[in-house]
Amino acid sequence: MNTKINLENSEVAIIKGDTPQESVMKGIEMLGGISTFIEEGDKVFIKFNLNLPCGFPTNTNFDVLAAVIKLCKQAKAEKIYLGSFPLKGISTKKVSDLLNLEDYFRNLGAELVFLDNSNLFEGKSIKKEQLDTIKSESFSMFNINDREYLVPKIILNSDKVISINQVNVNPIFQINSSLLNLSSIVSPRYQESGLNQTDKSQDISLDHYKTNLLSNILDIYAIKKPDLVINDLFYMLEGAGPFIFKDSNLKKTNLSVIGKNAVSVDLITLKLLNIETKDYDLVNEAYKRNLGIIDLEKITIYGENLDDTNVNIALCKSKLEDISVKNFRVNSGQYCSGCFELAYHLLNFMKTNMVKDLKYNPNNVLLVGQNPVAPENFGNILVFGDCAINTTKNSEFRTIIKESKKKKLKKKRKRKRNRSQRKSRKLNPNLIKKF
Repeated sequence: MNTKINLENSEVAIIKGDTPQESVMKGIEMLGGISTFIEEGDKVFIKFNLNLPCGFPTNTNFDVLAAVIKLCKQAKAEKIYLGSFPLKGISTKKVSDLLNLEDYFRNLGAELVFLDNSNLFEGKSIKKEQLDTIKSESFSMFNINDREYLVPKIILNSDKVISINQVNVNPIFQINSSLLNLSSIVSPRYQESGLNQTDKSQDISLDHYKTNLLSNILDIYAIKKPDLVINDLFYMLEGAGPFIFKDSNLKKTNLSVIGKNAVSVDLITLKLLNIETKDYDLVNEAYKRNLGIIDLEKITIYGENLDDTNVNIALCKSKLEDISVKNFRVNSGQYCSGCFELAYHLLNFMKTNMVKDLKYNPNNVLLVGQNPVAPENFGNILVFGDCAINTTKNSEFRTIIKESKKKKLKKKRKRKRNRSQRKSRKLNPNLIKKF
């Protein structure tokens, strides 16, 4: 494990080019050429974004990947591997089959690695003994800050690691930084190691979810730091992201930021995008852990002038109520970053893919966070997240009052009938609870 980072290694290149691949290749050359990073006979692992079974810019630009593979071959690398864990619930095999990645990279002289071993499991019956053998052969366990991380051995045993990160806006971290990209060298289960969806202290304002997430990201980064870091923001999603939503806009900046230390590269990227760095938790926490430099005077910058190359981008909505979905209203209480992120993606997915459904389905409300405002006169109520579910258990909207009339015969006056009303409570059939 790389516990000591060379803080002197803080050279960063800001490159503007006509194409993404040209920008990246010029930047690597400016830092001394590929031979500065890759030696003859090296086994190289390229970590890229592989989130969903779709193309760029949700995932890394394949033209950039092809350019870097070509450079590694020129440096006479013995093996060139590429890999990443997709989002939770999605296998690498599924993504590869849909995008034909295995053949694509093989034709370039590289190999797609199935870090989740989904090429061995999918559609096959695996006995427990076989599973244990595969696990022990494929992974090494690290225990850091009382958390366990199962890391693929193919990454640990690689001589060099290259991070190629597609920069898009991000609902929690403002942008997809290289530090965030590197956290998916482990499965989503271990990215979420130690995270509690329900804050046991009930003090959501402290946002323990985000604090633990920051710690996990930096724990994973310290296990195997990259030797070359590329932040590709030549094209990037702004407005909504990091996936393609209705409110996403593809912005062309013509820029790439390249360096030897992820913290320095991310810092310069934030500066370029006019994002305030003094309050940026991920970079500041990395500095506290001695993982990189955040003092601009100690970072050697090549290429474009930082002060003259600023780019303004539209960031993600910071409030769920500001995400306008047809016939849908958000009533929120106090929520942590975890509930916010999940609700953010749900609302953007609905806005993007459910326009026709919602057109004919009026009066919907989403309740999220602790003690959300009770809805009035809504047909469908979606209670989203443990905090909302637990803090609305006794709310009146959970049930409906049904009035029934019952005829009663009085014994003494058989011809006269009294109608009495009896109120009974039943579960509201229009209520939906989501984890």
